[in-house]
Amino acid sequence: MAQYPPAGSQTFAYGEPYLHEEGAPQMMAPMQEGQQKKLFNPRNVFIGTGMILLMMLCIVPIWNALALLSDFNYIFWVGSDIPTWMVSLCLCIILLYLLTVMVFFNAAKPYVQTEQTIMMIANIFITLLGLVLMLISLPLSRQAISTYNNLMYRCDYSEQTHRLYEYSQVLHNIRRTPTCAEKYTIEECPGYEDAHPYTTFLKQMEGTFRCSGFCYRPAGDAALIESKSEPEGGRYLGSKGQHQDHITPLTLASSASLDKHVHSAGQLPPSAVGQVKEATLTYPPTLFSDANYQASCEGMAARDMKNFSGDIGFQTFYQGIYLVLIAIATGFLKLIGFCIRRDADYKATAY
Repeated sequence: MAQYPPAGSQTFAYGEPYLHEEGAPQMMAPMQEGQQKKLFNPRNVFIGTGMILLMMLCIVPIWNALALLSDFNYIFWVGSDIPTWMVSLCLCIILLYLLTVMVFFNAAKPYVQTEQTIMMIANIFITLLGLVLMLISLPLSRQAISTYNNLMYRCDYSEQTHRLYEYSQVLHNIRRTPTCAEKYTIEECPGYEDAHPYTTFLKQMEGTFRCSGFCYRPAGDAALIESKSEPEGGRYLGSKGQHQDHITPLTLASSASLDKHVHSAGQLPPSAVGQVKEATLTYPPTLFSDANYQASCEGMAARDMKNFSGDIGFQTFYQGIYLVLIAIATGFLKLIGFCIRRDADYKATAY
């Protein structure tokens, strides 16, 4: 009988047949090369490169939108609609690019899948992203400018700021009472009630901007004297003449310069100069601390809206313009390439 296994044959452990045969490495190498070719074929390279480039272009708008969403001042005044739309549209453009390229490579004829067609798809999405950024920047810039004007010039009666002005005036009336003036914060005073989001926003403004008073108007005779000290021309400028935004500490204001300003502004008698100085230099006490900052909260909030959200709007607009210009320049370069290639082909056929 024949011996099993045959004498001289090589035995293998269970589950490892053929792994140590001589031909195994030669058979595995072509399979690995084929998988690499499938992974790095032109279709996958174009899809992956386009996705990476689009995501890099969308990093700055998405980052700016997230910064706006985390800014309490911007969210309180205008809400979160524009930043949310910015993030959503950027993500939709990336997904639309992926879907378009997948459909193109699966449904288009092979002779259509040329270099020029791929460049045309890239130009379409660069132009689309640029137009979207330009359109988003317009309401963003308009919101910043409108809010700045309402805070600086129409603080006490504009629809956007009037409600917060009313809450601020009520809280300052409570703060001026003798029992509340000795407290560290108005939250410890009798009669105070938390009214979200107005009291929360006033507290955030005081702590973040280090300011005191929102559209504060001195009470009694001081307000009357201030109105008398207005120039005649200021009465016909709407509410512009009503706003006084002081950010200079009291220690930096010289008495001589203030006397000169009061006399030149309103031509008041010397007996009223002291009262005008008191009205001009008096800041309301801070509501939620005893720091008594020397800056108006409406002025600080207006500057934050203009310098932060306004700058983001301009930056987004310019980025959109640059992307559109890049797409136009790429199109012209492609046309030049067609002309040069045609001349080269004509010379080759001539010879």
